[in-house]
Amino acid sequence: MRGLLLLLIIGTRMNAMAQTISGIVTDRHTGQRISGAWITSAKAATISGLQGEFTIKANATTDTIRVKMQGYQSYMLPVDASVNKNLIVTLQQAVIELNEVHVTGRRDRVKDSINNRKMFSREFNSSAPKFKDIVVVASNPGPIPVAGVTIVPSQLLRAITYKHSREYKFKKVLIRDEQNRYIDSRFGDDLVTGITGLKDDSLLNFMDKYRPGIDRLKKMTDYDIRVYIKASGQKFRNDTAVKTK
Repeated sequence: MRGLLLLLIIGTRMNAMAQTISGIVTDRHTGQRISGAWITSAKAATISGLQGEFTIKANATTDTIRVKMQGYQSYMLPVDASVNKNLIVTLQQAVIELNEVHVTGRRDRVKDSINNRKMFSREFNSSAPKFKDIVVVASNPGPIPVAGVTIVPSQLLRAITYKHSREYKFKKVLIRDEQNRYIDSRFGDDLVTGITGLKDDSLLNFMDKYRPGIDRLKKMTDYDIRVYIKASGQKFRNDTAVKTK
């Protein structure tokens, strides 16, 4: 009973030391909201939504909110008890000197992906320790000597807890965002509208219902995607016509 009471007290103190921060990310010059910005704290990581909105957990007094976005200067804000909601993060565009400028109508998904992997290389390259990192052959006994080898406790603990770590969770978020960008590049609004003629709410409903998964899309050629969209568009119209009768 005493042990349970102690755990409850510790849990209460930890909750009291944590807070949820919400806000939006905007462009300082234009005031427009920015989606896809990376927001991190010591406790969590997230990405700003379509309207620039985000919610993230942070330590109440010893944390820092960090925001990164390609093409903008990094943003940092120390957390205090008064910073807990309606936070407006204004990002300043980075000044980039270029010897040659190429103007295109669309963002280059591959370049974006490469830049993101450079910017967040530590998170992308994080992984659980391998067996050779945990068990080391050694002539002298180490912290945990077992039959001529040394088990490294810190590496063993990291291997056990890695999937609960901030690095692993943030890496999953980064990879999921990269996969969504890949899907958008091959299953985009313009392509669907050009093949099906769908617009506005009908287009949004179709995109949501028939959006292919990453594994399926990687197996499809551009021709396969066009055939899939055409066939799905006809099925979508037939289903819509039945519902309106």
